[in-house]
Amino acid sequence: MDTQNNNKSSSSDSPLDKDENLQQINQEIYKHNLELAVVNKTLSLLRKLYQISLLTLDPATLSLKISDTIRLGLNLEVVGIFSFNENSDELLPYNFSKSERLVTSINKMGFSINDFKITVVSTRPLLKETVYGRQPTVTSNLKDVWSEIIDDNKISTITKESHIKTILLYPLVSQDNLIGVLLMGLNRNNNTMSNHEKEAIKNFVDVTAIALDKAYLYKELQDANEKLKGLDKLKTEFVSLASHQLRSPLTAIKGYLSMIIEGDYGELNNELKEPIDRVFESSKNLTTIVEDLLNVSKIEQGGMKYSMEPFNLSELARDEVKDLSVNAEKKGLKICFESDGDNLCIVNGDKEKIRQVLLNFIDNSIKYTKTGGINISVKNNENKVLFSIKDTGMGMTPEIKETLFQRFSRGDGARMNTTGSGLGLYLAKEIVEAHKGRVWVESEGPDKGSTFNVELDAIKN
Repeated sequence: MDTQNNNKSSSSDSPLDKDENLQQINQEIYKHNLELAVVNKTLSLLRKLYQISLLTLDPATLSLKISDTIRLGLNLEVVGIFSFNENSDELLPYNFSKSERLVTSINKMGFSINDFKITVVSTRPLLKETVYGRQPTVTSNLKDVWSEIIDDNKISTITKESHIKTILLYPLVSQDNLIGVLLMGLNRNNNTMSNHEKEAIKNFVDVTAIALDKAYLYKELQDANEKLKGLDKLKTEFVSLASHQLRSPLTAIKGYLSMIIEGDYGELNNELKEPIDRVFESSKNLTTIVEDLLNVSKIEQGGMKYSMEPFNLSELARDEVKDLSVNAEKKGLKICFESDGDNLCIVNGDKEKIRQVLLNFIDNSIKYTKTGGINISVKNNENKVLFSIKDTGMGMTPEIKETLFQRFSRGDGARMNTTGSGLGLYLAKEIVEAHKGRVWVESEGPDKGSTFNVELDAIKN
C-alpha cells in the first residue's frame, strides 16, 4: 500500500509546479501576442505607406507623409528623410516629422533642422558608413549627425528636452542606387527593440526607398517635359518669325516672275520660258509651305482667328472642283461632283478656312491618283453636312491612317510628290475641329483608293 501511495504522489505535480507551468504558458502567450501586435501594426503601416506611394508623386510631399506615418505609427520623436547629392557629397533635408516636445525645443533655439545641409566628411564617420558603406547605423548622440552645424550645447538641450535616446540612420537604396538616408529618433534605447520591430523598420525603409525613387523619376520626367514645352514654344516662335521673314521676299519673287511670264519685260524666248515657269511653280509651292508654317504657328500659339458666318458648303465645293478640274484632266482623271442641293448644305463657319481644307483634300487626291477618277459629294445626313472625296489612288495601310493627321506626317504618296510640307492634313484637322466638326479618312488598303471626309453641323432652314 505504501508503495502505491508513493507512486501516486510522484506522478502528480505539486500546486507550486502547476503555478510555474501556468505562468510560463501565460508568458509565452503574452510574448506571442506582443509579436502578433507588432506584425499587425507593421502590416497596417506598410499598407498606409503603399497607399501614400501610389497617390503621391511629389518628392517633398511624399517624404513628409511617409515621415509622419512612420513617426506616429511607431511613436517616435523624429523621422526625417535626406536626399543624397553625390556631386556635392551632401545630404539635403527634404522633410522632418517631429513630436510636439521636439518642435517646442527647436523653436526655442530659433532655427529649423530642415535648413541644414550635411556634408559627408571624414569628421562624420557614422554618416560615411551609412552613405558609402550603405549600412544601417546607430548612435545615442545627435552630434554625430549635426556636429559643426548646430552648437553642441543646443544639441544637448534638444536631446534632453525631446527625450531622444537613440538615432537610427538607414541608407535608402533602390536598384543599387543610393537615393537618400532615413533618420529615426527613438525615445528609448536601441537594445530594447525586439527583432520583429527591427524587421518592421527594415520593411519601412525598403518601401520608402522604392516610393522616393519613383517620385524622383516622375519629377525628372516632369522637368524634362517642361523643358520640352519651352523648346517647343521657342521652335514655334522661330518658325513664325522665319516664315514672316520669308513671306515678303517670296511675294516679290512671285510678282516679278508673273510679270516676266506675262511679257511685261519683253517676250520670252523658248529657252527661257520653261525654266522661268519651273521657278514660278517652285515659288508657289514654297509660298504654300510658308503659309502652312504660319498657320501652324498661329494654331499652336492660340492666335488663329475665325470669322464665323453661314455659307453654302455645296457651292464652295463646286467652285473648288471647277477650279481644280483642269489639273485632273491634264492627268487623264475623271472628276465628278454631286450634291443634295444647295439649300440643304448650309453650315456656319469661316468660309476661307474651310475652302483651304477642301482645296487640300481635292489637290491631294489629284496628286496621288495615277489613273481612274475622283468622286466628290456634299450630302445632308441627319442635320450634318458631309463632304466626301473618294479617289482610285494608292490607298494606305492602317498604320498610316493612324498618323496621317499629325504634324509633318506624310503617307507613302510622298514618294510620288515631294513638294508638300506634311502640314496640310494637320491644318485641315485643326480647322475642322475648331468648327466643332470632324475629319477622317477611309481606305481598304494599299492600291485600293482613299476617301477623305469632313463633317460639319448643318444650319436648319
